[in-house]
Amino acid sequence: MNASFGYPKGAFFHAKNKQEERKMLLSYEDFKERVLNEFIDYLPERYSDCILEIHPVPKLNEVLTGIAIRPKEPCKAFIAPTFYLERLYEQYEESGSFEKTMSEQAVYLEESIKFVPKNILSLDFSKVKEKIVFQIVNTQDNVAMLLKCPHRNFEDLSVVYRAITNISDSGVSGFLITNDIAEVEELTEEELYKCAFENTKRLFPFKSERIEVMMRRLMRKWGADETEIKEAFPGYSKTPERERVYVVTNRHDFFGANALLYSDVIAEIAEKIGTDCYILPSSVHDLIVLSADTYLKQNRLANIVRTTNAESVRPGERLSDSVYFYSLANGNITRAALEEDAS
Repeated sequence: MNASFGYPKGAFFHAKNKQEERKMLLSYEDFKERVLNEFIDYLPERYSDCILEIHPVPKLNEVLTGIAIRPKEPCKAFIAPTFYLERLYEQYEESGSFEKTMSEQAVYLEESIKFVPKNILSLDFSKVKEKIVFQIVNTQDNVAMLLKCPHRNFEDLSVVYRAITNISDSGVSGFLITNDIAEVEELTEEELYKCAFENTKRLFPFKSERIEVMMRRLMRKWGADETEIKEAFPGYSKTPERERVYVVTNRHDFFGANALLYSDVIAEIAEKIGTDCYILPSSVHDLIVLSADTYLKQNRLANIVRTTNAESVRPGERLSDSVYFYSLANGNITRAALEEDAS
């Protein structure tokens, strides 16, 4: 067993070597000043009476610098997405052109508005309740966000709630249920949990498959022929059940690690394997499930998770460096106490 069990979606980023080009780039602070002074000029005419406001925005595992477009005079009917300076600066470093970066961001904002529900200013929360779902996050890495929203603890993780506004082939959009929203709509954390427990599985049905199946599918996508695929997985069909490794996500590959909150999803795999199982959070989108009996002796699972998170998973998609344990006897999922952790 090795670190390749980490989710491939984050494991094959190519390093960029652009040191010479970057010598001529604006510093982050100079870039920020130009954005605040000039970005409005790249937007359509209706934004001419707007200003840019900068503020910290707690996001998953990090706090970003948000830039919001606001009318100079208050206007209830105005909607514009917030964009993030750190992400924008990365795009600028990649392209090397301030003008190109600004132009592309302006186009992106205009396209984003198309996906905002037309009735966003008068949402009917009786209907929104049907689209409230779970999101599990790392507690330690999201303290600022957790202060602003209803949540509950689950081992070293926290459960927060999101309202989904759109699910399509191009992605999933929604918004975090904050304390302010919950207070206005008179939603308790218990009510949010009940809604999310019913909705998450319905809107994002879970799925599981052997890790080899997923890797074979990715190899085909990347252009490998069937001979290469067969050679990459010798003895695939003969692997004993207890040595098989499964990937759990959902139909949309979006926050699939929520399966940690549904022991019956893990139970199906554990019953196939026939033993208690370890659960490795390879990202917020997916879990790796494998036999505790087979892989306990290697005692390297926690190191694998830490290494994969550090080297192969984007910071915003990391869930935890912990390993979790599913008990076949009682159906409980808890944080695993591996031998290497015991001292």
